[in-house]
Amino acid sequence: MFYKIRQQYRMRGWEKMAWVLVRRPENSYKTLTAEEFQVLVLCDGRTKLSGACMTDEMQQILKELIEEGIVELCEKEDPLAEEQYYRYYDNRFVRSAFWSITGRCNCRCRHCFMDAPEGRLGELSHEQAVNLIEQMEECGILRVDITGGEPFVRKDFWELIDCIQEHGMAVRDVYTNGRLLTGSVLDEFEKRNLKPEFSISFDGTGWHDWMRGVRGAEEAALEALRLCQRRGFPTNIEMCVHKGNQDTLRETIKLLSDIGVRAVKVIKVAHTDAWKLNNEGNEMDSREYLEAMLRYIPQFFEDKMPVEVMLSNVIVLHKGAKEYEIPSVKHDGTERCLDRLLCGAARYDCYITPEGRLLPCMPMTACREQELFPLIQEVGLKRGLSDSFYMDFVDSRIRDLLNVNVKCNACEHKYQCGGGCRANALAQSGSLMGCDKEQCFFWEEGYEERIRKIADKAIERYCSV
Repeated sequence: MFYKIRQQYRMRGWEKMAWVLVRRPENSYKTLTAEEFQVLVLCDGRTKLSGACMTDEMQQILKELIEEGIVELCEKEDPLAEEQYYRYYDNRFVRSAFWSITGRCNCRCRHCFMDAPEGRLGELSHEQAVNLIEQMEECGILRVDITGGEPFVRKDFWELIDCIQEHGMAVRDVYTNGRLLTGSVLDEFEKRNLKPEFSISFDGTGWHDWMRGVRGAEEAALEALRLCQRRGFPTNIEMCVHKGNQDTLRETIKLLSDIGVRAVKVIKVAHTDAWKLNNEGNEMDSREYLEAMLRYIPQFFEDKMPVEVMLSNVIVLHKGAKEYEIPSVKHDGTERCLDRLLCGAARYDCYITPEGRLLPCMPMTACREQELFPLIQEVGLKRGLSDSFYMDFVDSRIRDLLNVNVKCNACEHKYQCGGGCRANALAQSGSLMGCDKEQCFFWEEGYEERIRKIADKAIERYCSV
């Protein structure tokens, strides 16, 4: 009998992650054992398989692969498509690239990382952008998430989307201010069988225009959200909190929930150079931010847990659920964390700036020290993901931080905190291995215990059956 991998699956491998099965078109993946990989290699539609040539373990694996819908039986020889065969990439695995396709924008946000709309970091030419997409494919990147600036101001936007798809990569998330998100734009996505999730900025009822520096920005964002809801495109929100809009949090989240937004992420405005100049007295310190977030937690449960909410560095609250997580508690409080990645998210998801620089995350764009990281036009993406300062950093461990950071190493909370956020540390101290002062404040002032008490009391009061 012949067996073959179903047409939506591809076998892939990377340095230190050699056996992987990728499912198209969403490019989800699962790592394989050596035995699973061995069986899948035989399921090529051309190799006759029988009990005599397979061990009991291999037969059991084959049975499970068939039950999972990964492998199918063929009555006659039926070879795999060329792209399904195993391909190995001689660089480290990166799941997705978060790519600012332009530094230009149609807003004048008071806190912009890249000084848009002037576009301090510019954008790659069309030819350079296409070449970058080709390099992404050559490195086995599975997904490209699109941001800016404002991505829709780029004239060759659809050409780039087509190029990404032609090179076998998925587009799952698009970040936009919503002003250019129209029905015709959604038509173009649907023509390409794409249904990305739109992440739209919304900074509080009555405050969004002020924050974004453009009249009508608030209504444009809300209309874009309503349009996506009518058309079946998922949406989420990022809300920047400051002194001025902190008291609109409850009202804003209820409004967004009523529209049908999937999730709301609340963050303190990043302390960028632009925000220092433009905040008009609305800068919050760590205490003010944390206290504002604590005030909202009971309101979430009183409002019947309307939507997924992340209050960054405070708590993750789930729609319709009593459970919660405290993201600052990253580890179990034991030395087992020492060999964990210093930043797990940055290890598997890279950020590419408008000028083509490979960074761990977008907030590092605001730091002058970003020039430590490689420019793809100079070194190539493959080298950037193999042998560069970038890879050295994203592969670093908590042990490495504690070896050079005396304050972190002496802290009683180090095995829970794990050093906090490196982008925060870089912005605050100019050092990637410096202290994340916001996390220091969180732990020194006992906020973990306070969050738990407030959340548990609210659950008991508002969620009892």
